[in-house]
Amino acid sequence: MNLSGRTTPASFLAKIAENFKMKLRTLLTALLQLAIYLATGAQSLPERKYPSAALLSDLEMVRSAVVTLHPGFGRFGPREEVLRALDSVRNVIKRSDSTSFISFYRMVNPVLTKIRCGHTKFFPPMKGFPFYFFTDNLIPVIVRFDNGGQLLVTRSGYPEAVGKYVKRINGQPIESVLNALRGQLFVDAHVQTSADAQIQQYFSAWYADFVQLGRGPFTVVLADDHGAETTIAMAGISTDAWQVLNQNTSYLTGHNHLSFSSDTVARLRIATFYPQQGDKYFRRFLDSAFVQIGSRKVQRLIIDVRGNEGGNDALGKDLYAHIARNDFRYYDRMEVKVKRKKDVPSRANVYLPRFIGLATWFIRKDAQGRLLFKKHQNLGIHHPHRQAFTGNVTFLMDGLSYSVTSEFLAVARSESRGVFMGEESGGAYQGDNSGTFAIYKLPVTGLDLGIPLAGYYMAVKPESGASRGIMPDVVVRPSREDLLSGRDPADALLAK
Repeated sequence: MNLSGRTTPASFLAKIAENFKMKLRTLLTALLQLAIYLATGAQSLPERKYPSAALLSDLEMVRSAVVTLHPGFGRFGPREEVLRALDSVRNVIKRSDSTSFISFYRMVNPVLTKIRCGHTKFFPPMKGFPFYFFTDNLIPVIVRFDNGGQLLVTRSGYPEAVGKYVKRINGQPIESVLNALRGQLFVDAHVQTSADAQIQQYFSAWYADFVQLGRGPFTVVLADDHGAETTIAMAGISTDAWQVLNQNTSYLTGHNHLSFSSDTVARLRIATFYPQQGDKYFRRFLDSAFVQIGSRKVQRLIIDVRGNEGGNDALGKDLYAHIARNDFRYYDRMEVKVKRKKDVPSRANVYLPRFIGLATWFIRKDAQGRLLFKKHQNLGIHHPHRQAFTGNVTFLMDGLSYSVTSEFLAVARSESRGVFMGEESGGAYQGDNSGTFAIYKLPVTGLDLGIPLAGYYMAVKPESGASRGIMPDVVVRPSREDLLSGRDPADALLAK
């Protein structure tokens, strides 16, 4: 989701100078990293050791950036929890003369997850998210959680592993592995499905990033559906080989389309709010789809947003307008932490979008002292589309229904617009932190810290309890048989 801005001649000239300064800062950072590289005997990056004093400066930059800029700092959890965790990392680093790159990354990353913001980013300087470490030695499995919460191998370079449940990897119980990974993954608020959805999406990569201690082989203990165990020694594979293994593993289509299962039932698959052909194409697709729906005697519309991780926030509002029965509000407000560039800490090490200076024209302080961004098309009162469908709607969602998708689902839930099936959505009902990003390049390690700059608050009716995602009225999870056959578990229920 992006805040918009336009370039003026004056700002264009300022950006030329800014680009020059950015290149100079990049050069100085590279020279510092080269000096450390030479001083540590040219070790490979994961094992490279950094002096404690140098790492503490990176850690302080992380702390300052989060406290000053992050709009979600303290929103879904106490600030003190994050600050205490940062202090603990600092104390661990102080106890040693040096710490390896991978150890530093694995210590700091779970601290940032305590902000409870799925849009926060913390990346090593490598290509190919999220394949950062041991990229030539990944565990050769594709896994999925079944409806009993067990981790099932659905594909592998070892055919005898397929259809069996993972019990231990290199002696570590799978429950311990999963708990370690859950603590390392960025999740909104107190959503419980998002981490597991991410785990099964890139299990081998996350295992290498946060658990794996060395290169293979991997000793994997598996159990069949009767509990009989088998042990397999698996050689690691490359990232490219893993990607090939992962091809065509989902029963969900990756493109937006409309189909009719009968004269009275339409199924609208919205796989993304970030269409490659552009926003105008998406809007034309929506208009065409709802013209077709309106031309038939459709009584039930199924909107499938499973696996949709978001995109352009305005398109989520546009979709809801096509099913709205009444005028509606979408965003309640958008909060930011700072108004001026000069208030951004460590300016020499941060990239800010070029239009950020113009955005300040639309930031106002309200009576409660909050800085609000006032210029967004999702604010205010909105009307149903002229072709809006007013019949019954069923929403299909899961732990990857995130960001823009969860915003759409939140308004639909608040407006009591239909029946929700699947799993808890990946994003929080109350909103998220997103918009444009401040991206810090930590000068010692070269790690990238991405901080969203806007807090999005949904115009929804309040719900009691911890901040969770949109909860399903009907829980739908795949069985072992569904996963192995590639069968959509929702089909049988939708046919009733």
